[in-house]
Amino acid sequence: MSQESSSEPTYAQLQVTISKANLNSNGSFFKPDPYLELSVDNIPPRKTEVLKKTWTPVWEEHFTLLVTPYSKMDFKIMNHCQLRSDQLLGQGSLDLHSLLKKQSGKFKSYCHKLMLKLETKGSAVTAGHVDLVLDGMDVNMARLPSRVSNGTSNGLTPNGTARQNDGGVASGSPTTQSSAGSSAAGASGVGSPAAGAVNTSQNRNKGPAPPPPRPHTRLPLPAIPSPISTNTPVSSTSSTAPAANTPITPAATTTVASPSDSVTGAPPSADAASSEAQGTTPGTQDSSLPSGWEQRVDRHGRAYYVDHSTRTTSWDRPLPSGWERRTDARGRIYYVDHNTRTTTWQCPNSVVLNNIQNYQQWRQHRAAQQEQFQQRYLIPQNPSLNVENDPLGQLPEHWEKRMDANNRVYFVNHKNRTTQWEDPRTQGIIQEDPLPEGWEMRYTPDGVRYFVDHNTRSTTFQDPRGGPAKGPKGSFGVPIQYERSFRWKLGQFRYLCESNVLVGHVKISLSRENMFEESFQQIMRLQPFDLRRRLYIIFRGEEGLDYGGLAREWFFHLSHEVLNPMYCLFEYANNKNYSLQINPASSINPDHLMYFRFIGRFIAMALYHGKFIDSGFTLPFYKRMLNKKLALSDLESIDPEFYNSMIWVKENNIEECGLEMFFSADFEVLGKIDTHELKPDGDKINVTEENKEEYIDLMSNWRFKRGVEEQTKAFLDGFNEVIPLDWLQYFDERELELMLCGMQEVDVDDWEKYTIYRHYTRTSKQVQWFWKFVREIDNEKRTRLLQFVTGTCRLPVGGFAELMGSNGPQRFCIEKVGKETWLPRSHTCFNRIDLPPYKSYEQLVEKLTLAIEETEGFGNE
Repeated sequence: MSQESSSEPTYAQLQVTISKANLNSNGSFFKPDPYLELSVDNIPPRKTEVLKKTWTPVWEEHFTLLVTPYSKMDFKIMNHCQLRSDQLLGQGSLDLHSLLKKQSGKFKSYCHKLMLKLETKGSAVTAGHVDLVLDGMDVNMARLPSRVSNGTSNGLTPNGTARQNDGGVASGSPTTQSSAGSSAAGASGVGSPAAGAVNTSQNRNKGPAPPPPRPHTRLPLPAIPSPISTNTPVSSTSSTAPAANTPITPAATTTVASPSDSVTGAPPSADAASSEAQGTTPGTQDSSLPSGWEQRVDRHGRAYYVDHSTRTTSWDRPLPSGWERRTDARGRIYYVDHNTRTTTWQCPNSVVLNNIQNYQQWRQHRAAQQEQFQQRYLIPQNPSLNVENDPLGQLPEHWEKRMDANNRVYFVNHKNRTTQWEDPRTQGIIQEDPLPEGWEMRYTPDGVRYFVDHNTRSTTFQDPRGGPAKGPKGSFGVPIQYERSFRWKLGQFRYLCESNVLVGHVKISLSRENMFEESFQQIMRLQPFDLRRRLYIIFRGEEGLDYGGLAREWFFHLSHEVLNPMYCLFEYANNKNYSLQINPASSINPDHLMYFRFIGRFIAMALYHGKFIDSGFTLPFYKRMLNKKLALSDLESIDPEFYNSMIWVKENNIEECGLEMFFSADFEVLGKIDTHELKPDGDKINVTEENKEEYIDLMSNWRFKRGVEEQTKAFLDGFNEVIPLDWLQYFDERELELMLCGMQEVDVDDWEKYTIYRHYTRTSKQVQWFWKFVREIDNEKRTRLLQFVTGTCRLPVGGFAELMGSNGPQRFCIEKVGKETWLPRSHTCFNRIDLPPYKSYEQLVEKLTLAIEETEGFGNE
């Protein structure tokens, strides 16, 4: 019995153009809103745009797919419905192998009409057809035999052998496994002369075998004589093949021969058959081969490899010990080194392994040399870093004292990989006010400071002394250690985003009138990883080219639409707090969970691409995103009345007041009152002085989750599809809000300081009039002017010095363009405003005000 082990077919890129379709009405009076779903080998489908009210949709959309010559493509045309699930209009399948066979293995702008079927009342009727254009594949069909239903190639039996006309059996694979029960002599007879004689005689009456593929190919091998043959016992005096009806006895021996024993058309002679392994040279013991493997060369000079453990042969060189070959979700082959727990795209041959070994030796040698170089001085290079001269003595364990380029001393905590300006030996002692009575400062094992309140037996990370933060101020008005910390976190997050970016771009085409619904349709039909590609936004009817500015405006306006409380998905926290939280009554929309999943993707896209949104969420909502525990104090910002009630219960004796309170609560949604038990049988458990702390804790947690658990889960699922929530673990809720919403206050001095000019100078009268105008208007108009020029009214953490353009940081620019009768124009992708040379200050104010308040849309110059 033999076993087939041919290589798998390689993946190739196929460009499929969905041109148009012609659908049959089948008695329906209403025109559908059709879109097409395309899936390959049952992977998640790709979708076209939804077209409105037509039986003859024209898409002309292109999809680039990874397919094999044996892939099966499924096409479904669906009718998009607003209030119910989408309806199937027709479906069809396309077998690439049969189509490639007709086209001689090449698709070059090949047009194909695919008929669609639809099951109605137990019978299939014709639903129409769809026109496709296939392009990009070029394969050799001679090496791709058709596959039958059991998954093997035509002409091969399920065990990998080809049936001959005379009833004999010839090997159908270059690598087959020996049968159980082989004799000891057969087990040690690798490449024996007897094996060569039997193989020769079995193939004596056959025609020339097809040439095998080259060793590096990954396509399935055609039926060629196997290097391992299962043979009948051969007598010492006979060298001819057994008869066709000769049974194969259990004592059959297995021998390993060359993968090309029967490549040539002429059968070998008896002398050649009795020679060692039919001209195969003896095997060489390569030290880089795994144990039990041997390299041999056949009579055509081609190297192959013998595995003595399984008695098989292969054209491919075996991987070294501890290595594994894998395929990712996109069909790309990579290699895993379990010895060092690393991955690589390169196949690990002897050259690669030798280079890795040499590199590791070089690094070790270089590290030793650097250590010797640093120790060549008898005294430290910088006396201020000498521990012996430090009056405060040794630093704590895992700490190190360093100096930056500006000769400022800072300290490194190697245990948790953080830096700080404060000396850990004097932290909390020098330049700090004393703690209140009953408080104590301690440190976690990771060196993080926290405070213990012995009066209430509680702990907190918040400094109880309050007041302004201590330490030297940075360039943004906050202590340097906090600024450094947040900027380091932000840099780490941006590095994660840039290292996971995908090539290509995602095109989103929409209209301003229906921005919400069209964005929802296009984002939800894309794969989540496609949303990490560069965005290219197109506003239909406008000629603007997106180099970043259109995307900023799209994020800003769409966030204003998505988070609008009028859609009943979100609501304001209270009458005095206009931050947003999930509306418990959002279930009035039957598709509300799908919309929350979309909003989660959208918010993740804003963070991933470094764009700002219009409105922010409540701080408890950000804490839920960060998976942080919510406290009673978090209730104060979203529900002051509820918070005051809980504080009253906490501070007063409820038994003396005669209150009958139970571990249950009532909640009204859309006129329906539901009772929620805070714990099992909570409606029967009274709240007492002993258990009121538990009651307050359970009631507070329920208040945060009240009626919004499903919506929050859908939002976080959509967010996690684009950005893993683990990437946000370093931030707190205020830092996350700053990343998402940016800075709202506009500092005119900072704006003017980091502005550049073209064809103007800082002393030009038009420039001086511009800054006079900016200083005279209120903050609302300043933000609208900023949005007119940059596409958003929010600023990054670093202010105007860190404004982003199409290719990275791009400062605000004022350029002299046009005539005095022109209106100002903006280039949001480059943060540039074209300011004509106006003759008076009043004219500049009039034109700028008109441009800010009345302009919408983009165009091309």
